Amino acid sequence: MLAELLYQIWPYQIFKSVLFRAGLSFLSTYWIIIAVMPPIIRLFRRKGITADFVAPEPAAPAPYAGAKPIMGGGPLILAIVISVLLWVEWNQFIGALLIIMLAFGSIGAWDDIAKILHRIRVNKGVEKQKSYTDKADGVSGRVRLLAEVVVAFVVVVGLYRFVDIDGQLVVPFIPLKWWYPYLPREFFVPFMVLIVVAGANAVNLTDGMDSLATVPIMTCTLFVAAVAYMGAEPEFARRLKLPLLSPDLRELVIFSSAMLSAGLAFLRYNAPPAMITMGDMGALALGSTFSAMFIFAKAELFLPLVGGVLVLTTLSTIIQRGFFKIMLWAKGREEAERIRFFYRAPYHHHLQSLWTYSESERKVVSAWVELLKKVGIHPPGSEDQLMRSENVNSRVVWRMHMISILLFVLALVVYFKVR
Repeated sequence: MLAELLYQIWPYQIFKSVLFRAGLSFLSTYWIIIAVMPPIIRLFRRKGITADFVAPEPAAPAPYAGAKPIMGGGPLILAIVISVLLWVEWNQFIGALLIIMLAFGSIGAWDDIAKILHRIRVNKGVEKQKSYTDKADGVSGRVRLLAEVVVAFVVVVGLYRFVDIDGQLVVPFIPLKWWYPYLPREFFVPFMVLIVVAGANAVNLTDGMDSLATVPIMTCTLFVAAVAYMGAEPEFARRLKLPLLSPDLRELVIFSSAMLSAGLAFLRYNAPPAMITMGDMGALALGSTFSAMFIFAKAELFLPLVGGVLVLTTLSTIIQRGFFKIMLWAKGREEAERIRFFYRAPYHHHLQSLWTYSESERKVVSAWVELLKKVGIHPPGSEDQLMRSENVNSRVVWRMHMISILLFVLALVVYFKVR
């Protein structure tokens, strides 16, 4: 660790400071990404590292008109790992987080590469493009989910054996002296697997619009950093009536600082209109990592609150599919395709449909919109809708970002004050 080396050369206590090292971790992560991302974007454009069926970049110098590259999460993972190795005091929690990040990042890279290869086969005429999608398919969803569960289970079992964690749960709105439930190992292990896998896939589903997943990742990471810093300090934990955490968990602040910086740097290239997306590689890696952080900090039950946008995305997808199957069984395919719960799923695509102006009448009826009309909440009128997709996307994304920030503040108030 560079901080330890600096301390050996100049024995100043500042090199031991968590906040000082967190600041250095933030800066190093940021500048690594700023340095490597532009050439990577240009390389990925030339090599066709994308899942979109869009014409490639023209050979002559011209504004780029091809598809957005994927796998932008690779530089983020690289920068985070380098910064963590430079500035963190190594312990069992840090080792576990790096294993989770690299393992889930590898699964995501596998899926991204499969999408790229499928697009290439379609362009060569070896396979046909499916009529209902404009993106290439990757690894089967069931196969990928199975791989995630297996990896998460192996890591979680290892955590239980070699890392100092237990099944104590902090329940929102309930003081610890009233109820501090304990989950035995046979329940806590599958519970941890569920949180890690669900968090990873929730980020992956949310990464469907430019920068939409980046801000929730940042707010979740910042929240868990605050929890770990306060809970690992005995005086703060006593005064705020928080569960006392292992002193080693203060190093999560440095790890979180690197992830927060990665998200901020990535926004330079991922904000609408995005130049690159993080892809499954980045989404699965970062989602699984901050989910594990919540477990280590005993704040796992606060994850649905802080990551409310991620939960909304996941639930809307589940509801849409379930509603379609029920309608298919009850009314037949024609009615099931005409009446949907949302216009589109996940929910941010539903909002896209609401805010996009069209002169033609909608062919799909949304049960959710009709329900809201009955309680006096009407969809945007034509005077508030937009014609350009870029403007629609910006409006949807920034509204979702504001929700993420509000939920972050609410979660802080609930965790630290409502006891």
